[in-house]
Amino acid sequence: MLSRALRHRPRPTKSAPADAKPRVLIVDDHRAVLESVSELLTTDFDVVGAATDGESALEASSRLEPDVVVMDIAMPGLDGFQTVRRLRKNESQAKVVFLTMHEVEEYVLEAFACGGQGFVAKTRAQSDLASAVDQVFAGRLFVPSLKSLFHVTDGASGHAMQIYWNSDAFIEGAADFFDLALRRGDATCLIATEAVLEGVNERLRARDWSIGGPSDCGRYVAINAADALARFMRDGRPDTNTLAEITTELDRYRVASAGVASRFTLLGEMASVLNQGGNPTAAVELEHTWNHLTGQLPFFTVCGYSAACFDDESDGGEFSGTCEEHWAVGHAPQGA
Repeated sequence: MLSRALRHRPRPTKSAPADAKPRVLIVDDHRAVLESVSELLTTDFDVVGAATDGESALEASSRLEPDVVVMDIAMPGLDGFQTVRRLRKNESQAKVVFLTMHEVEEYVLEAFACGGQGFVAKTRAQSDLASAVDQVFAGRLFVPSLKSLFHVTDGASGHAMQIYWNSDAFIEGAADFFDLALRRGDATCLIATEAVLEGVNERLRARDWSIGGPSDCGRYVAINAADALARFMRDGRPDTNTLAEITTELDRYRVASAGVASRFTLLGEMASVLNQGGNPTAAVELEHTWNHLTGQLPFFTVCGYSAACFDDESDGGEFSGTCEEHWAVGHAPQGA
């Protein structure tokens, strides 16, 4: 079961009681799944209803006005995608988390294209579903992988985070992420621990990207996270002026290497290193400052966090503060 530290419960609205739980409607054509998901969520959420097909889901949503709908995809009659499109046409304000056996990328992209805000594979329901409901209720996307996150952005800028349990799985996902960004024509940068740098670079070379050699592709820079932090950390806090200088340098690199109309795609572990080093306050401050400095620039930033950053936290406050600086949150697969 996912550590309760890796959960974020947003503050209730002014019109809701202080102890109000998000209202959840569950939709699946298998009653055993409805029962197991309801049992999984019932402690932290108000499970207000269940439906076994799309038409019933539309009726229940109109009647019960849930905050979040947990939606299956493959159902008789209206499938999950069709049902969500109808919900949006009916101007439903409910957020949607798709919960499905279909893990292929095409399903993930369609889930967000039709109006969903989260995607969880049924094989990962125990570890991911409650957090996904929390995140979409708070107004963020919940995306299952770095590859999916790249596709969902569709060339847009922004600031997201990815939590990982297993370094090898994170390295594989990061290699996929940069392969896609380089093929798209982005200027790119990886700021990470030495083990991650070596692993990603090795995998990119195996995909025929010239990294670090005389015929370097010119749109990929790899920087050790400790070296990067040493440049702008002052007395345990990030120095805003130095970070502003670095942001300007990175934007110049973007233009010089990929053109004025290009996007700069960055995957970094600096905040994770600060957090694991016992300075979570500086990690959140770094995230906040980065948002301020890059908000008007064509920068797509993803922050990689080891789950160990939040293992010792009992109330989820640090995780909550971290999430609030990002528009999308995901959990990488826990296996290798």
